[in-house]
Amino acid sequence: MVVAEDEGDASQRVAALGLMPSTLEAQGKAVTRTRRRERRIDRDLLSVFTRQMAVLLGAGLAADAALEAVQGSAGAARIERLAAEARAGLLEGESMADALSRAGGALPPWYAAAVRAGERSGDLGAVFNTLAEHLETSAGDRAAITSALVYPAFVTVVAVVVCAILMTTVAPEIVAMFEDSGRPLPPLTIAVMGLVDWVRGQWPMLLLGAAALVFLWVLIARTPTLRDRRDGVFLRLPLIGRFLRMAAAAQYLRTLAVVINSRLPLTEALRFSAGVLDIARYRATAEEAGEALKRGESLSQALARLPFLHPVARQLVQAGEASARLGPMTERAAVLAESWLRTERKRVSVIIEPASMVIVGGMVLTIVLAILLPIFDMQALVSG
Repeated sequence: MVVAEDEGDASQRVAALGLMPSTLEAQGKAVTRTRRRERRIDRDLLSVFTRQMAVLLGAGLAADAALEAVQGSAGAARIERLAAEARAGLLEGESMADALSRAGGALPPWYAAAVRAGERSGDLGAVFNTLAEHLETSAGDRAAITSALVYPAFVTVVAVVVCAILMTTVAPEIVAMFEDSGRPLPPLTIAVMGLVDWVRGQWPMLLLGAAALVFLWVLIARTPTLRDRRDGVFLRLPLIGRFLRMAAAAQYLRTLAVVINSRLPLTEALRFSAGVLDIARYRATAEEAGEALKRGESLSQALARLPFLHPVARQLVQAGEASARLGPMTERAAVLAESWLRTERKRVSVIIEPASMVIVGGMVLTIVLAILLPIFDMQALVSG
């Protein structure tokens, strides 16, 4: 893909690359859902693109020149396509946020909101640098959690396969021996065998139920009302709710710090910061805080309406207002919130592995006891 004024210009640009164009096709603005899904860029590639843009913009390049440089040296087809289409939109008069959203297919709302804030403030390089640091930190945290899940997942698969073999080959033989002897089976063995027989008889319905759950999850994610109810349930859960509140606080405060340090009005800062929140009820309260600021309340009083902000973060913002150092103190509050979120993610990754091993060990122990108890009874009968 090349960005050109017309077909002749496009042909010359392709020839300059040492290639002979066979056909030229204009890329229109209309994008179907299928095309958007094909062009969707994942978080890892988005992190690479954002870091490249941060470096190039920090070096003084204009936005279109930075996109052209990324297109020529990205090393990944999806990043090159994202840069090319974003540059085309930029040259057509779109803003950087709109051009990236249209080209990327499905950028996170907070990403587009932060880029839009950077454009309004004129400090787009700093915004891309902040976004790159956030994406790289999130990628590192996700990698830590994934690494913690690899070994338990492998052990779980092996344990399930071994237990399935035991319950389908060894256990029926033991049951047949007890039926011939006329002795009753231990209650644990009866319960486990009943569960195995039920799964064996109902496996089509179980597969259908799993498919229905996946469909329901996708439907909830795409329906605002259902998604709001799902978020309400998750927020009431002890661990998940705490994690969601901390993630919302980190995203909100980071965007707020970027916009305030870019010297935009506080009303604009609260509006852009509200746009990064994925949870609808939190976004609504953040918009109410912006309206309260317009009515004459101070920033700390407006932020007191947000249930996901920690009191320490609000105190730091209040101290910044009192000392005329609102930007640096908001930045410190954002760093503190991100540090708490990072610590919570590490804690979760540390807990996941032993917890999953305990669950798998309990399952294996139950099945092994269900097989060994009849053998012990049979041995006692033979010895008697």
